[in-house]
Amino acid sequence: MNVGFFRHGPAVARGTEGVAESDRPLTPEGRKKTVQAARGLRALGLGIDAVYTSPLPRALQTAEIVAGVLQLAAPTVLDGLSPSGSPRRLLAGLRELDSESPLLVGHEPLLSSAVMLAISGAAAGAIELKKAGLAVVEMESAAARPRGMLKLLLSGSALRKLG
Repeated sequence: MNVGFFRHGPAVARGTEGVAESDRPLTPEGRKKTVQAARGLRALGLGIDAVYTSPLPRALQTAEIVAGVLQLAAPTVLDGLSPSGSPRRLLAGLRELDSESPLLVGHEPLLSSAVMLAISGAAAGAIELKKAGLAVVEMESAAARPRGMLKLLLSGSALRKLG
């Protein structure tokens, strides 16, 4: 199973007056960059067959853009992709997804912690997903403790260039 980890696109800045942290949407420029990154994702031909997302607006908007560009069904909301989610629980839940090659859209540091846990067994490390960036991990999905190998790590700007 190949699992894509995709960080949400550029959003309204933290601390913006009148916008709660949990309500921050993508900016107009963030939407544009996310569309371009999604086109790069499509160009990679990774066989992504479903998109799962955090319920927060910036991630949900990102997931909707990506699903549209990839011509997939509407994204499925997974509470485990919320910023307060657990990397261990997120990886354990992969077996329950109805997908052979899912794309998980969420937040930092949860996504990079899940990638590090999958590839090294420890949730801490030097990987950081940039906004609209992608990591792909080949997972041994049948294992009791999911383990994987990092196949791809691209920044949002690299994805935009591919698109």
